[in-house]
This record gives sequence, structure tokens and C-alpha cells, in this order.
Amino acid sequence: MSPYQIMVVDDEIEICQLLREFLENCGYRAVTASSGEEALNLLTNTLTDVIILDLNMPGMDGLEVLRHAKSFDPEVDIVILTGYPSIDSAVEAIKLGAYDYLVKPVDFRRLKIVLEKVLEQRMIKKKVKLLERKVKGDYIFEGMVGQSLSMLNVFSTIKQVSRYSTSVLITGETGTGKEMVAQAIHNLSPRRHRPFVVVNCAGLVETLLESELFGHVKGAFTGAIKDKPGLFEIADKGTIFLDEIGEMPLSLQAKLLRVLEHHEVQRVGDIKVKKVDVRVIAATNCDLKQMVDENRYRKDLFFRLNTICIHIPPLRERKEDIPLLCQYFINQLNEEIGKGINGLDPKVSELFQHLPWEGNVRELKNVIERAYIMAETEYITLKDIPQTYRTQKLEQISFFKPGKQTTLAEIERRYIQKVLELTSGNRSQAARVLGLSRRSLYRKLKKYGII
Repeated sequence: MSPYQIMVVDDEIEICQLLREFLENCGYRAVTASSGEEALNLLTNTLTDVIILDLNMPGMDGLEVLRHAKSFDPEVDIVILTGYPSIDSAVEAIKLGAYDYLVKPVDFRRLKIVLEKVLEQRMIKKKVKLLERKVKGDYIFEGMVGQSLSMLNVFSTIKQVSRYSTSVLITGETGTGKEMVAQAIHNLSPRRHRPFVVVNCAGLVETLLESELFGHVKGAFTGAIKDKPGLFEIADKGTIFLDEIGEMPLSLQAKLLRVLEHHEVQRVGDIKVKKVDVRVIAATNCDLKQMVDENRYRKDLFFRLNTICIHIPPLRERKEDIPLLCQYFINQLNEEIGKGINGLDPKVSELFQHLPWEGNVRELKNVIERAYIMAETEYITLKDIPQTYRTQKLEQISFFKPGKQTTLAEIERRYIQKVLELTSGNRSQAARVLGLSRRSLYRKLKKYGII
């Protein structure tokens, strides 16, 4: 039995009984009311998901019931029935919040489709509200979102290490959010009111990187027309984040080690040293231990940086975080753009669970932003997702769960249906994905009764 309860409101007792029998055969719980007054009394005393409401009734008519019902419970969905259709009444009903407007005699096939759609929308809204509560609750931490055990452990470690000035090494693939972790450590530390300086060690050639980090004096090299402090001096009493630390040249690694061990820097071309009080947080997507073994990285620097290591798992290893992340990004876009998207269609959620997300959270965010702009309804649907994602690595996606009695024909039928779903019914694209001609695909569609 379905958890949903549907109320039928019609002054004709026979229609109430007929609709109640139909609804119960469909698996729904059903109650009936023969007047508007009785319907509103039932609504205040029983939990109702959908009302099938006759428009023309003696006494309180359908539109008046609709107004009172929506005023009492804005979340209730109402499907209008009428034997006397008119454009004006349909427009008025929709304005007052009716979900749909059907004409008598009842087309039960059409009614079943409408109920399935409205209840699917209720399920989506319920999931979205749950996600929003989670996003506003314990699963958002310094701009990072996660409910997986691995991310909750990351959040816990950040809280612990932020109180101290110990060096931290953050590891993880590109796009996992290493800079956000570094920023969170700084924000929660006693140094939070001091500078947070970010350096991309792979973004500058060796000579420029040395000058940027440690500074230089006038005349140290061509173009050094005046003394310039380095980023370590600028970050004094604060935090410096060295991103892509695995790309730092060996010649600079010794200088960095000196800063870590003696808390002093020496500008390029200078003979004097300066004391600095800087916390160093480094990040890498490289295997530094392997680089040490290959003599491409200093062992002493590696151990000095690796005092505390925080590893951020790739998104494919914490897929339970994907729905939360999506809702978080959608909420952010609603604040920035104000388009009013509520969430993801269930088919999009299912697709996202099967994608590899090689670019991790950064890639997911970019896909959500693009889909948000393209969306034409209150939910992001498959057609809003780039085609490359809808057809990406279909062979890796579990389209079916074959049992002992599943035939090859049944497996093929389900596979074709899933590909059509992911290509939004575009037969040309589906044929290309399946490796079939359009004519062959059409024959199979007829064979399996899909058209």
C-alpha cells in the first residue's frame, strides 16, 4: 500500500465510490467527501497528499474549496475535475494553485499519469527539503559539504590541527578542495586575523618563484630596481599555503626547509636573514613519498611537511555526498541569480551517482552551474545536463539487475530504454551510442514494444 493518501471530493456519490475503488486498486489510500464543507473538515483532521476536487458542487464550489485548502495546507496538491469545462475556470484554478485540470467523464489512464507525476514531484520536494536541512545543519563546514564518514573525519581533523602552528600537508586529486581545507585551518586558527597567502608553486618559473617566496634586494638581478619583500615576509604572523608543492624545484626545497626549521628567510642577493613567524600548509596531488624514493624530492623536507597529513578522498569514493553538494550549489546559485531552481530530477541524481567525476567537486560544480542556466523548469532534468555526461561511459553504468531468469532479449530491451532515457529520447544520438543504424534501432524499438 502506498504511503500517499488521496481525497476525492464530489457531490455525486457514485463518482466518489468509483474513484475510490480506482485509487485503491492503484495502491493508494483513499477517502471521500460529498461536499466542500466535509472535505475541509477531513483536511483538518487527516494527513492528505492530493485532493481530486469536483469544480461544480452545490453550496461551496470547487474554487472556494481550493482557496480554503491551499490556505490551510499550501503543500497539498489539487487536481480539478469538471463536467463543464471552460477556459476561465481552468485559468482561475491554476492561478489558485491547482496542479492540473481534467474533464469528465474521467479518463482513468490520464488520471493515473497525473497522479504519478504529482506524487513524484512531492517525493522530489521532500528530498530537497531534507537535503536543505542537512546543508544548513551539521554537513556544511567552512564552505565544504559532506556527510560521508571520510569527509566528517576531514572536518574533525581540521578542527583539531587548526589550534596549533604545526605544518600540514594536504593530499588529494585535482578539484577535491585542498585550498578550501587550507583556508578552513587558517580561519579556525589563532592566526585568523593575520594574512592568508596563497602560492601556486607550479605557476612560476624557478627564478621568479624564489623571488616571490623569499623576496629580493635592489640589484640582485636584472629588473630588480628596488628591495621587495617575499611572500613569507608578507605572511608573517599568518599562514602561507603552498599549492602544488610537488612542483617546487629541488634548489628551492633547501630554502623552504630552512624556513620550516629556523623560521628565517633570506632575500635573493642579500646576506642578512630575517625572522618570520609563518605557519606553512602545503598541498599536492603527487605521491611525494614516491618522488622521495626517486630522488626527485628531499626526504627531510617531506618529513618536515608531513607532520600532519590530511587526505581528501575523490568524489567517486564518497558518492553519498553528491546530492548534498548539488543542493548546496543550487542554493548558492539561487542566491546569486535568483532563478528559483528547487533541486535535481531523480533521473539526474541517478546519473550523477554513476559518473566517474574525474575532476571531482570542481567538475560537479561546473556541471551544476551550466545545468542551472539551461533549466527551464523548477528542477534540473536530464536535458539540462551536457550530452557528453548523459552518454559518458554507458558501459560502466548498471542499467539492469539481471536475475536468474533474465533473457538476453530482456537485457537488450532495458539497455535500449536506458540509453533513450539518457539521450532524452533522441533516436539519432541513441543509435550512435548503441552502435546501430537508425533503421536497426527502429526495428528493435518495434520488436520490444518501446514505440
